[in-house]
Amino acid sequence: MLLVTMTCIAANGKRVTGSSPIGEWKTDGAGLPCFNYVGSVPYKATLATGDSVKLDSDPWFVLGNYQLTLFAHVSGQYELITGQRAWARMNQGDRKNTGKNDARLEVIGDDGKVVKTYQLVGMGSLSADSTKSKRTFGCGYAQYQYQADKLQVSRTLSVKPSLTIDGGASAFLITVTVRNKTGKTQRLRYTESVRAQYETMMQQSTPREWRKVKYTPFIDARKVKARFDAKTDDPLLFLSKDDLCKYEGFPPMLYMEDLSGQAQPACTNEDLGLCYGLTLRNGEEKQIQMIVGFDMLRDYAKRDDASKELKDGGIFSESWKKVLPQYNDEQDAELRRELTWHAYMLEAMATYSDYYHETKIPQGTIYDYFWGQHASARDNFQHALATIYYHPELTKSIMRYMMQRTVPSGEVMLIEYGNGFAEPTCYQTSDQQLWFFLLLSEYLRVTKDYAFLQEKVACYPVKDMPKYTILEHARHCYDYLRNQVGTGSHGLVRLMNSDWCDGIFYCLAEPYNVVQPQGESHMNTAMALSILPILAEQLEAASADQHLVSSIRVWRKQLYDAYMRDWGSRPYPRRMYFAGRNFGEQNLYLEPMGFTLQVQDIPLERRQQLYHEIQQKLYLGEKIAARQQEDPELTSDDLDYGSRENGGIWYSLNGPVICGIATFDKPEAFKRLKQMSLANHARQFPQYWSCYWSSADNIESSLVAPDKGAPGLPDQTASYAETAIACAHIHAWMLYCYNRLMER
Repeated sequence: MLLVTMTCIAANGKRVTGSSPIGEWKTDGAGLPCFNYVGSVPYKATLATGDSVKLDSDPWFVLGNYQLTLFAHVSGQYELITGQRAWARMNQGDRKNTGKNDARLEVIGDDGKVVKTYQLVGMGSLSADSTKSKRTFGCGYAQYQYQADKLQVSRTLSVKPSLTIDGGASAFLITVTVRNKTGKTQRLRYTESVRAQYETMMQQSTPREWRKVKYTPFIDARKVKARFDAKTDDPLLFLSKDDLCKYEGFPPMLYMEDLSGQAQPACTNEDLGLCYGLTLRNGEEKQIQMIVGFDMLRDYAKRDDASKELKDGGIFSESWKKVLPQYNDEQDAELRRELTWHAYMLEAMATYSDYYHETKIPQGTIYDYFWGQHASARDNFQHALATIYYHPELTKSIMRYMMQRTVPSGEVMLIEYGNGFAEPTCYQTSDQQLWFFLLLSEYLRVTKDYAFLQEKVACYPVKDMPKYTILEHARHCYDYLRNQVGTGSHGLVRLMNSDWCDGIFYCLAEPYNVVQPQGESHMNTAMALSILPILAEQLEAASADQHLVSSIRVWRKQLYDAYMRDWGSRPYPRRMYFAGRNFGEQNLYLEPMGFTLQVQDIPLERRQQLYHEIQQKLYLGEKIAARQQEDPELTSDDLDYGSRENGGIWYSLNGPVICGIATFDKPEAFKRLKQMSLANHARQFPQYWSCYWSSADNIESSLVAPDKGAPGLPDQTASYAETAIACAHIHAWMLYCYNRLMER
């Protein structure tokens, strides 16, 4: 495997030089970050035991806008994904979590027969061979440059960003250039094709014969398009395209279109394809362009728009520069480049909802990209924190989207499927309203856009439902939190069956009827203590609902007294009361600590002492961030010691810690921010591709057993082995924390 030399800047400011088997970050000609992948595929790395790590053997990057998601693999394969309704692949491969496409260049002899074929896509192709190809992945594009003997070929997939909340083309551009350096005229044939097979991610793990909906493609070879018919045995499963429905009965149309005016259709019973005949003199170069996309209307309305928008495009660098923050004042070049990349990833992952007519940023990873759930509510609120500083219109769209998933009582529906169908599933969560309050209070604090409170948004399920102002939605959510979640016998905010850690519901085999009424969450309480004062302050500044402001302050005072009484003289707060047990009595949990550090009326000395405890018990021995538990004590068949909710490392827990440290020691907060960066991930674990350009929602800590996994990897149990490694958490929290730290 080819190695490149990398120069990095460590958290202490010193330059560190090392080599990476994966690749290197660069700045492209537009001044935007891009990554050169230098290794061959299939990718392989091993654990200390000699076992292979459970990471995709064909690493991939996210391209996308609000209307389309495209996973571009190093091998040149791609997965064309729609998420405006159900999460689904338009080109489902032979295995789950895969797509199928092909590209090849053929040399034609004087007799018209194929002399040689260069396969450009797949594990055995030129793309997979690092000695014959260069793979560069940037903001909105994936570029593959091949050396096909003395034929130089470039193949670029590019996505144009969305410039409005509801805009963007649900199609991507393929640009191919071929240069002849063979010394003689060459007759060539270039063919690009894509599998026409629609499948929802929610059903992909279910045997076909058991799937509720079966999709059959019908290919129009002349027009190079495919529609998909949805069949079900249940006549009431879906009625019309606009109905609220958990399952997708109206999938979009897939199509290819030649933009060069030179192609012939090359479709089969399974694939859409375009074929180009090229004759190149020695030294001559020719370019062809085509688009691949889907049309939610199942006609040509959106297809024509996409053709106009993408025609004569390249990699759309100038368009991306308009939507991405540049952070030119940041002196650390490595950090500056990474921050722009984080913003790009959030833009590429952001997805418009056809039902709610707003855009949100999904969690990705296992929820959206594997299980096919638009989940979870708290994640959507978290991700929008970053956009407050550079894209407030997107922040507002996310809040409007989430309010439409909120019922009049103030309960926020946790998970969405199909066409707008939302529900709490098996959870009775207790923290969703707190994440909404965090986002709303921060949006108001930073932007002073108090007029937003008067915008009206319908509540769930939207159709024929009343519209409430954002302020009224906030009042409903506050009533739900105070009265339906409420407090327990210790005066702390109740846990119900789960707070941030919905894994509690599975990790501990306790009777539901004991857990639900009795549990109390120290994390929920710490969140309320840190968030509610800012919310009240901003509502007061907006001259909005003084009764609500007064009630918030009264209830918050009660919570503060209870929390401090419960904390007592102990060095750190507990984690939770759960089924009659006091978790966190002698074992430090990270969950409540980040928000506790942010509570300004807790004496400074206590917060400093708390951070000292976190340093000694949760940061010590960790290369990336603080782990979730000092001494993991949760048990489950698929929950290893030092992994996930049992002592793993979570960005959504470490982000609040960094914000808390910043209230009394900004240099230390910056140190922890850089420690959590992707640059540090790659420096500490250069052998894992999942450390370079994104990450899962959590990684294993130093406590994981060598025969179970390794620090720096996403959880190595079977469920994560085939999961898309891209999560908005690392991107959102790095950006939000940075912007918070840069505030004067």
